[in-house]
Amino acid sequence: MTEKPSRRVPDESAATREEIEEAIEALTPADTARLRRYAQQRILRLGRTAESRTADDLMQTALIDLLKDTRRWNKNKVGFVRFLIGAMQSISSNWARSYDDEESAVLESDLRKQNEQGKVFSPLDTLRAQTPDPEKQLSDGQTLKLIEDLFKDDEKAQMVLTAWQEGFDPSGVRELWDLSQNDYNTIVRRIRRKLDTARVFADHEPGSK
Repeated sequence: MTEKPSRRVPDESAATREEIEEAIEALTPADTARLRRYAQQRILRLGRTAESRTADDLMQTALIDLLKDTRRWNKNKVGFVRFLIGAMQSISSNWARSYDDEESAVLESDLRKQNEQGKVFSPLDTLRAQTPDPEKQLSDGQTLKLIEDLFKDDEKAQMVLTAWQEGFDPSGVRELWDLSQNDYNTIVRRIRRKLDTARVFADHEPGSK
């Protein structure tokens, strides 16, 4: 059986501690605002699986992982803000996967109420209804992997795709990444052309306005 190559950035390509600290210090208020908006959106999407974690917790975890060498940044392949966005996406996905329904059962019982018709319900029932079934998750995962491979060398397309995945509308994407309307439209057209060529069709594709 062929082993999969490691995705860990090799020592010779990883940013040094000094380079990381310089990149952190160089973050502008606009960069920080973009990171916080993304973190807030990500925590919102996690719902109850975020437990008590906040957007600031997510941002801090991404930075701590980088400084502790748990994650590595190849500064020659991706910008620092884009790297942190990807790190937060990965970290929050791990949080969601490690969420234990059984451990939350006692807390959930405190939320259960009875409506006027005598039916017992929980506010969390709505969140469950929004969770895709395993087949849907697998299909989505396969499509996302294909899309990731298609745009692995197009950082701006990756930025827009990541924002779409997190539920940002077109104006939100432009604000998040500081894109003009023309820049955004150009990137969207490039994405659509490549997806059409690869015959990848999304169930829902945001507009370009």
